[in-house]
Amino acid sequence: MTDDKNNENTDEARVDGKKTKGDKIAQPLWFAELAPGGTGEGFFEKGTRHSIMFVKRLRPVLLVSFDNLSNVSDDSPERVPWGFKYAKDQSISHLGVFAHGKLWYRDPALIARMQELAASGFFDGYDRVVFAGASMGAFAALVFASLVPGSHVLAFNPQTTLDANLVPWEERYWIGRRQDWTLPLSDAKGILNECGPISVFYDPYFAPDHKHFERIAGHNVTPYKCWFSNHKSAVFLRKIDALKPLMHEGLFGEITPQMFYQLYRGRRNLPWYAGSLQKYYADNGREQMANLVRSSFRRYKRSLQ
Repeated sequence: MTDDKNNENTDEARVDGKKTKGDKIAQPLWFAELAPGGTGEGFFEKGTRHSIMFVKRLRPVLLVSFDNLSNVSDDSPERVPWGFKYAKDQSISHLGVFAHGKLWYRDPALIARMQELAASGFFDGYDRVVFAGASMGAFAALVFASLVPGSHVLAFNPQTTLDANLVPWEERYWIGRRQDWTLPLSDAKGILNECGPISVFYDPYFAPDHKHFERIAGHNVTPYKCWFSNHKSAVFLRKIDALKPLMHEGLFGEITPQMFYQLYRGRRNLPWYAGSLQKYYADNGREQMANLVRSSFRRYKRSLQ
């Protein structure tokens, strides 16, 4: 999901120590709701490693989202948590966790705060609580969802842990692997049984993500196979116009395999998919199949003109 262009409010700017009218100062989209005199209710907590934004809205659904690696270095005033605009458009409450580094949420202060929120009943009173994120954010969605029995999870290409003792085959994310994996909530395996439906979107042909999925496969975990999307299933699904329908069902209904694979048929229109499938065959010495994919995709695109 992507957010709209940054919201900017006109204010006075200082030039040579003086104020001049007409310049603009950028503000985050949540400021209109959480500012003194704003239209909403909630809070913003700034930390050195992570920050938390909460906005309470009309509908009795809570989205709990976590940043991925793509925006950990963003220190702009306009920054919003993952999924902010979608939650706002749907008028659902949103607890968004900002990551200020490639830390995989291994932060004692954040872990304690999330445990405190759960123990205080913060997550009670909603018809549904949905934890969501991609990659690093999906790891966080899995482990923190375990604090809220019955919660739903939408996890795009999640890791289950980066603890080298548990996943010695995981060679990505060297900064993440160096974090403190002795902290609580450091492994999603074995802690998800009390959650509600857990939807995991991943490419089964991408070996590391497939291995992580196998570690948490269980009665309440449904795999949604995003073939040949590599480690970018959320981006892939957005490009075939499937991400928003899936998010909507995950928040308000129930994602089903029939629904997902019907939406995933849109991959046929995406050059990314055709190129990945062609590469797969070529890498496995099946040049005839690679050539067939190339020619079939060209014919298909011509038929749509």
